[in-house]
Amino acid sequence: MAHFYTAERLPKFIEEIETPSQANKNGKAWPSVTTVLGIIKDDFLDGQYKPRRMVELARENLDADWRDIKDMTYGFRNHPWTNELISASEFGTAVHKRIEEIIKDGSGENATPWDDWALPFVEWVSEKKIEVLGTEYVVGCEKLKIAGSVDFIGRDPKDGRIFLADYKTRKCKGRGKYYSKDCKQLAIESLMLSNLLKLDYLPECLSVCICTDTAKHFHKKWKDKYVQQGIRSASLASKIYWEDRMTKP
Repeated sequence: MAHFYTAERLPKFIEEIETPSQANKNGKAWPSVTTVLGIIKDDFLDGQYKPRRMVELARENLDADWRDIKDMTYGFRNHPWTNELISASEFGTAVHKRIEEIIKDGSGENATPWDDWALPFVEWVSEKKIEVLGTEYVVGCEKLKIAGSVDFIGRDPKDGRIFLADYKTRKCKGRGKYYSKDCKQLAIESLMLSNLLKLDYLPECLSVCICTDTAKHFHKKWKDKYVQQGIRSASLASKIYWEDRMTKP
C-alpha cells in the first residue's frame, strides 16, 4: 500500500489516500519515501520469493483478504504474552509504538508485552545522554516532492551533532540484519532534515536492528559513501515515481 503526505513544509500523513490516482485527485500530495523506494525491486525477493509465497499462503487461507496475504508474506512472530501467531508487521509496529511511548511519556506503572524489545534503545539513549529532539518526526522536500517519518532524532552530546535512527524488527542470528534500502531511507531523510534545519552537515544515519527472537539490539552507522549513494538512489527513485505513477499520460 502506498502512503502519501500533504505537500507542505511540515507534511502530515493523509490516511485516506492509498494510491497515486487518489493522490492526483487530491491535487496536492507527496508520496512517502518508502513508497518511492518501493519501485526499486530485487530480482529474487520481488521476482520469485514473494509471488511464490503469496500463492502458497492464498491457497492455505482461502478467505483472507489480499492485504492480509501480503502481510503474511513477511512471516509471523509469536506474541510475547499470548504466544499466538501475529504478522511480522504487527510485531514491528507494536515495538515502534512502545519505544515512542516510553521516550515521550516514560515506561508507566504497567508493563506491556513489548517492553523487552523497546527498553534497550531507550536505555542506550539515557546512558549516552542523547538529547531527544523528536520521534516519528515527518520531513519533506518540495524539490523531490516526497516526505517521510523519522523514527528518532537525537543530538549526540560528544560533538553536538544531530543524528537519525530507524528501527527494524527482524530475525537475527547473533548479528544485525541490514539492507541497502535501510540506508536509502535514512539518507534521503537526513538530507531533508538538514535542509529543514539549515544545517551545514548531513545528520548521521543509524539503523537499529531489533531481534524479534532475543530482543537484542544491534546498531549500524552508515558510512558517508553509502549515505551519498543512498541520496542519489532515492532522488532518482522519486523522479521515476513521479514520472511513471504521478503524471497522467
